[in-house]
Amino acid sequence: MKKIILLFIAIFLSTAINAQEFEVVKSAIFKDKKKHSFLSFSLDDGQGGLITIRKYLAGFPAKTIKGYYIQHFDKNLTLKKEFTYEVKKNRIEKAFIKNGKIHLIEFEKNKKEKKLIYTAKVSNLDTFDFTSKELLNISESNINNYLKLANFPLFFKYDTNERDKNHLGEVTTSKNNNFFVINFDFKDKDKETHKVFVFNHKLEMVYEKLIIKDIKDQLFKYNSIDVDDENGTLYFLGKSFENNSKRIKKDGKANYHFELNKIDANGEKTVSFKTPESFIRSLSLVKNNNQISCVGFYGNKTEHKYNGICLFTLNPNTLELESKKLSPFSESFMEDKYGDNERKKKRKKKKGIKNIVFKSLFSMSNGDLIISAEEEYITTHTTYSADGNFRTRTIHHFDDILTFRLNKDGDIKWARNINKNQTGFSNSSFTPISTENTSCFFINCSDKITKLENNRIHFRQTSSKKSNLYCIYINNDGEIDFKKLVDDKDSKVFYKVNNGTVSKNKDEVIFLGKRKKNSQIIKVKIKS
Repeated sequence: MKKIILLFIAIFLSTAINAQEFEVVKSAIFKDKKKHSFLSFSLDDGQGGLITIRKYLAGFPAKTIKGYYIQHFDKNLTLKKEFTYEVKKNRIEKAFIKNGKIHLIEFEKNKKEKKLIYTAKVSNLDTFDFTSKELLNISESNINNYLKLANFPLFFKYDTNERDKNHLGEVTTSKNNNFFVINFDFKDKDKETHKVFVFNHKLEMVYEKLIIKDIKDQLFKYNSIDVDDENGTLYFLGKSFENNSKRIKKDGKANYHFELNKIDANGEKTVSFKTPESFIRSLSLVKNNNQISCVGFYGNKTEHKYNGICLFTLNPNTLELESKKLSPFSESFMEDKYGDNERKKKRKKKKGIKNIVFKSLFSMSNGDLIISAEEEYITTHTTYSADGNFRTRTIHHFDDILTFRLNKDGDIKWARNINKNQTGFSNSSFTPISTENTSCFFINCSDKITKLENNRIHFRQTSSKKSNLYCIYINNDGEIDFKKLVDDKDSKVFYKVNNGTVSKNKDEVIFLGKRKKNSQIIKVKIKS
């Protein structure tokens, strides 16, 4: 019966597209000492093999990171070597392979000595015998030397509600790991203050810069940072509120603008841009093909209900704004999402779609951009018993996938909505990956795929024990198809699609399979 349903759905799809082929490789099942582990990094070893780094948690009642499982697999995912990397107050913030060696960028917060320490750990792939080099050691006694400001308090003295998002540092690497930056967001009520430290792959500091914006800290919202792979230049993007107020609107127009900083060892340039009649919550930044793209969703009336997608394109050398495009959601996209419900389509097109969470941004060789997002929200439910007691449940929802392809000028080539409903964290959400020819979305779902009107389909959730690994894929013309990669009856684990990692070449995705203490690594390659 299951096969009949799948065959019917495949025939039902409006346009027959060439079937995408996948190569699926699984490791053997292995047992962990710790039940709770999560895939943090997967790295190409340069020989067709793979290194995975999984954090594991323990403790009661609150579980914290106790260490990392580091495993080296060959191209067939046969385990070659493994190493248990135990931690106390230190955490791995970033990992990459360069010149045949694995590099771990590690962070430690020492409350007793009031220090923040960033360290690089480096090892040959065959030994996992790590050597250590200290990158930064910031304490109360030397923080003013780092900041070049007088009487600046150490940032981890602040209460939790006073801390900025990246007060302990954020590590971002360039495309091919030639450079990485450690970005600190310091708390200064009077001015927005960041400090960036840029290192090359030899772990040498190339330059450091203090970024100060003459605006109250609460009136600036940091969005994104990108590191140029050729020379370590930084592009720093944020949202700056105007008129000394965090109000979204003033006199019916946007009360903020976006600022892009270009930073290198020689200085800093800044440009600002805005859309007075439209409202944008945040933008994501990517540099490719000698252009900078800032992408996000916009609303006609508010920044929390979206009516379309926007793209700002800038020259990376001069920061000149070369193009600006706001593209409303297309009729075909709205039909994908709401079918024949004309009243709902009209209402949503006017008022906007809410609960859209930006997920990923892929840049193509020709300058096209693939954007993916998900409808994500929380509901609470309270039930009362006869004796007057009550119980409140919080449910996390992961609904439709929204995906768009834009050309370099911001025109929509295609826009699709993939209908699904999921709750909880264990087997919900998805991992996206895009090649030059195909955009793929890996999900767990039931085989009971529902037929909807207007040649639409709906993917349904099932329990983690019965989850099947599917790939929904879209070709260059925006045509959708799907394929089951792993049947639950053929697997002793289910795959955490909300925790997948994409390979450096952007043509493979790696998942961790789990069931209790059983674990398995699976690698899915998109064949061209």
